[in-house]
Amino acid sequence: MKALLLSDIHGNWPALQAVLHAEADADQIICLGDLVNYGPQPAECVGWAFGLTPPSLVVQGNEDRAFCLGKTPNCSPAYQRMAEAVRVATSPLLNAKMRGFLAKLPASQRFCLGDATCVACHSTANNKEPIHSVPGTPSASWPWETDLIVVGHPDRFFILIEHPNLLFVAHTHSPFRTDWMNTVVVNPGSVGKPLGGDPRSAYAVWEDGVVSLRRVTYDVEQTVRAYDGLAVEEGIRGQLVEELRAGVRLAAHEPEELTV
Repeated sequence: MKALLLSDIHGNWPALQAVLHAEADADQIICLGDLVNYGPQPAECVGWAFGLTPPSLVVQGNEDRAFCLGKTPNCSPAYQRMAEAVRVATSPLLNAKMRGFLAKLPASQRFCLGDATCVACHSTANNKEPIHSVPGTPSASWPWETDLIVVGHPDRFFILIEHPNLLFVAHTHSPFRTDWMNTVVVNPGSVGKPLGGDPRSAYAVWEDGVVSLRRVTYDVEQTVRAYDGLAVEEGIRGQLVEELRAGVRLAAHEPEELTV
């Protein structure tokens, strides 16, 4: 059995299509949220997710929640203005059914892959708490990427989700796999807004008990052209395009570990 793990699509339809084509033989898709914002084609991405059927599943990201509520998402200060500008510009592209779909997505889901118990969420188990790092957390076993999914203390989060065999998280756009308290934690990275100096879409695959982190090239310039016609000021559009082409964050004073 093969499950495709993807997240943080952010309205980048060409990137999503490339990942789906690369892993067309997947038996199940686990989407960890943030279908919308930053990218120019949220309707295509939401429409795709709306058409998924069990055992595939989708959880709600912070951008999804903010989008359907018409609010600014809980993202890094340097990205607040960008997020709001693109949300306003692309929000009319979604119809009422799409908005309702985003609003009703669960913040987390518990399920099984083979004999393994799994929990999938975007950032925290309720997707509403402030997201911040945990001072004093041992970096050797709990790297900064996973700090960002915890509210208060790692033990509190894992008690809430009852120590699954596999925990799938997203939000930081930084792919990793690590072990924590008998749980394998996997972040597939970002399909639509990848980081690390690599503009290829990031995702992960679970196949017969083995997790692998993967990347695939997509047509970045196709996404760039899709911004044409959107009412986004040139400075913001330019930064979005530069970030896609370079696979990095360029916001002023924006360290890699902060989230979007």
